[in-house]
Amino acid sequence: MIKKTKHFFRIGAILLIALTFSSCNKWVNDPKSPDSTVDESQLTSLEMLGRIDKGNYVTGPVIAGVWRAGATAASDLLVASGAIADEITSTAVPNSPFYKELDEDKLSPDNPSLFSSWSNVQNYRARAEDAIRLAEQQNPAEADKIKVKQGALLNARLHAGYAWMLLADYFTVNEANHTVYADHVLVTHEQAYAKAQRYWEEALPMASEQEKRLLHALLTKLGIHTQNYALAAAHINQSFTTLENFAFLNTVGTVSNAFFSAMSINSRDAAVDPTLVAVLKTTADKVRNPVVKAPKGHWSLTYFKERDPLLVTDFDEMQLIRAELAVRGLIAGNAAAYVNTVILKSDATGQSNIQTQIPLTLTDITAIRRIYLSWRGTRLIDLRRFNIDGDLTPGFTKRKYHWIGVPEIETR
Repeated sequence: MIKKTKHFFRIGAILLIALTFSSCNKWVNDPKSPDSTVDESQLTSLEMLGRIDKGNYVTGPVIAGVWRAGATAASDLLVASGAIADEITSTAVPNSPFYKELDEDKLSPDNPSLFSSWSNVQNYRARAEDAIRLAEQQNPAEADKIKVKQGALLNARLHAGYAWMLLADYFTVNEANHTVYADHVLVTHEQAYAKAQRYWEEALPMASEQEKRLLHALLTKLGIHTQNYALAAAHINQSFTTLENFAFLNTVGTVSNAFFSAMSINSRDAAVDPTLVAVLKTTADKVRNPVVKAPKGHWSLTYFKERDPLLVTDFDEMQLIRAELAVRGLIAGNAAAYVNTVILKSDATGQSNIQTQIPLTLTDITAIRRIYLSWRGTRLIDLRRFNIDGDLTPGFTKRKYHWIGVPEIETR
């Protein structure tokens, strides 16, 4: 399922479930498609979970639908996170007030975009957990069908874990009591993160070596997000190798990269925060975060093309985590050397590299992560876990909201 190439998850990433459209079957290598009138036996059959093609597991419509739901949820939340943090600011006359309200710390609990973002991530979670239940109900005897069950379980657990991580990263019922709703039950952030960890750990035994690296990378990322640095250290050396990543591909229908849609030169939903532009000093900084002035005067982002994948995590993030863990004394190695492997990708001359003789501090790591992990939702996590203000006005610690509030209608 995972190939050691750039965007190795792109084949399966954004697939239409397309239960009744045979023209879309090529996206999932001709899995069994139900008739136009779908009955329960078809929806719960093993073929809906996938098939084996030339010895490899290929996702079926149910799992393809989970991938699709994940892309929609992540697209909403990764962009929104930049507006809560100091990556994204509002334009003078935005098409959508959602990013403006987030940027100004005035998000209305009845904003329709808030309902959409909340519903999308809940749909993602529910689809993934439904797929787990469906796979667990299967009791195949043939070797290929056993492979299908295992492949479906791995995919479903991968996404169920990420959905729970998104919920805890971005939502809370209130600032004093960090909880979210799931199936009408209050779940604490700690419980949500624990669910993510459990799903990923359950997926490990059935994963291929490449799939294991993906899961170890996500567990490493989870350790950073939850400030469980021992967890990150335990998984970092089994995570991605060079060029591997976890991304959602936007190539079906009219779906575009979320940052392109919100922040390209022809869009006015949001803009690059001028404070981020101001800290881009070196050639590598500017290559990694290319911006231009839009006709309306705000900074637009040119980093993404319309069909570029939405990147969740990759080898570069693992290298910067290695640097942080080295600074914290949890792993061996030169932190600056780890950082320079990332910088070199944006400036191969080495002129942008940092000096390896000078020990880095956590303050240095925070600044480096802001530039080289931009547009992935990590800046919000860093402001929160380091308890710093960043370049926000008012500062992040002084803001009213540090998570996106759960929609008012959900709390009734």
